[in-house]
Amino acid sequence: MKVHNNLPDTSRVWVYQSNKEFTEEKVKVVQEKLNHFIGSWEAHGTRLHAVAEIFYNRFIVLFVDETPQQATGCSIDKSVAFIKSLEADLGIQLMDRMNLAYQNNNKVVSVSMAEFQTLIKEGKLKESTVVYNNMVQTKQEFISAWEVPAKESWHQNLFMR
Repeated sequence: MKVHNNLPDTSRVWVYQSNKEFTEEKVKVVQEKLNHFIGSWEAHGTRLHAVAEIFYNRFIVLFVDETPQQATGCSIDKSVAFIKSLEADLGIQLMDRMNLAYQNNNKVVSVSMAEFQTLIKEGKLKESTVVYNNMVQTKQEFISAWEVPAKESWHQNLFMR
C-alpha cells in the first residue's frame, strides 16, 4: 500500500470502508466525485488543502493538511454529508463502523463485528491476521498503523472476549 499524495505526515485522515469492493468502473466514478468534492471543500470560506484516495477498491481516505486551514465542524459535516450521498448514489455502506476488514489470501474481506468475533472463535482469524485500523488519525498513522496485524491494532481487544 502506497500513499500517493505529498501532504505532510501530520495531515488529518478520515477512512471510510465500503462493505463492497468497487469495480474498476465504480472506482473511476467514485474518484471523479471525490475530486469534485475535494476541489470545493472549504472551512470558513478557505479551501482546504485536501486529497482523496481510494485503496484496495474498498477504502476511501480523505487527507487534509491543516497547516494552512483546519477542518472545522461545518467542513467535517460537509464531508460526512458527501460520504452519505455516495452511499445513497452507489448503494453501498461507508459509515458502518461495525463493518470490519481483514486480509485473507491477499484479498480484503469485509464482515460484521459479530462475524469477525465468530471467525476468531472458530480459529479462522488469528492475532497475526492483517486488519485495517480505520481509527487512524494522521497520514503518518495511516502509513504505519492502518494495515497491521490484529495484535497491533484495537482489534486485539476482540481476541480477549
